[in-house]
Amino acid sequence: MSVFSMNSRVFWRNFIVIVALTAALQPAICAAEFDPPPENVTRTGPIIIGPPPLTIDPPALDFGFIAPGEPKTGIFTLKNPTSTPMTIVALQPTCTCTSTTDLAGRVIGPGQSIQFDASLAAAMATGPRKSTVKVIVEGFSQPVEVDVRAEVVVALRAVPPAINVLPNVPVSGRVVIESVDRKPFRILSVDNNAPTFIGFDPTKDGVKNTYLLRYDLTQYVRDALPAWCLIQTDRTDSPVLALKVRNEKMNIVPVVRMKEYNLNLGVIPANGFKDFTFDMVDWTEPVLSVSSLSDLFSVQMLAQERSGKDIQVRCRVSPKPYATGLVQFMLELKTGVQSQKLWAYGMIQEPAAMPGKSQAIAPIVPSAAPPLVAQPGK
Repeated sequence: MSVFSMNSRVFWRNFIVIVALTAALQPAICAAEFDPPPENVTRTGPIIIGPPPLTIDPPALDFGFIAPGEPKTGIFTLKNPTSTPMTIVALQPTCTCTSTTDLAGRVIGPGQSIQFDASLAAAMATGPRKSTVKVIVEGFSQPVEVDVRAEVVVALRAVPPAINVLPNVPVSGRVVIESVDRKPFRILSVDNNAPTFIGFDPTKDGVKNTYLLRYDLTQYVRDALPAWCLIQTDRTDSPVLALKVRNEKMNIVPVVRMKEYNLNLGVIPANGFKDFTFDMVDWTEPVLSVSSLSDLFSVQMLAQERSGKDIQVRCRVSPKPYATGLVQFMLELKTGVQSQKLWAYGMIQEPAAMPGKSQAIAPIVPSAAPPLVAQPGK
């Protein structure tokens, strides 16, 4: 047999094998290409650009004037005016001062409505407060938003409530100081200086419930501007009013979540002490120490108590003998891994000049950090 004949037989034998294998595999290949996907595969629909077409009533909650620390709650109604059901992913407030009803996973059917509560916990510092609640809906790229507003006031308020610091512009201007209850009062000093009134002469005119003041911080080097412009009044329920000087170099950097980073201590007895509290939000570690960053004061931590996820710390501040008048200073609290600075301000006054009973003088004895006392959750 010739070599050519043998090669031909090998060729045809291999050809037949290849054809047979191809025929056997072809149905499997087709099945893999055209069979439908398994039933348990999750399909995600297209994302619609923009917020969902939900309507919110009322369009905003404005609680008006509220006292420091006072909580307020209102109700919003979400309505789905479309013919398609909508699933709420979450309600997301932009501020820890605001809490809402948990609507995660709730479905609003076509033409149906659903309600949720929004609560605003007022800060201890005065001034406007605003929080935005974002309603996140499945399938939409943006949330629908609604605002919750209030103005935290004591007996007195300032308009505007803050002083803006602008580049190359002298820090001076005018501010209205008025009583919320319309009762007359006196302004005694501004930053430990005699107040400069506009359109009012305290030697001739009677006591008023509204004053127009001029403030002037041009005597300060811009890098040494105070954090607050402090106003002393004769109102026992509002002895110190603070205007925030908006200077980024003096801003507090939030490290620990606090209810408030600015503490109005009011009247502090000279040669005495003043007790105060501050609150840490959603914090697990106990506070190890609280200290004053000013040589005008010493600070002692008295107690700390847990309520749910929050911790309230009670402290005592004592002014040094040479500390007088309107004062502002920083405190620093330390936990095991973090430290947080706070602003505090007030008016140091002789006990004889203070209204009501003065506090007895008690010495501060250095001690270890008080234990964390657990309280029933809210």
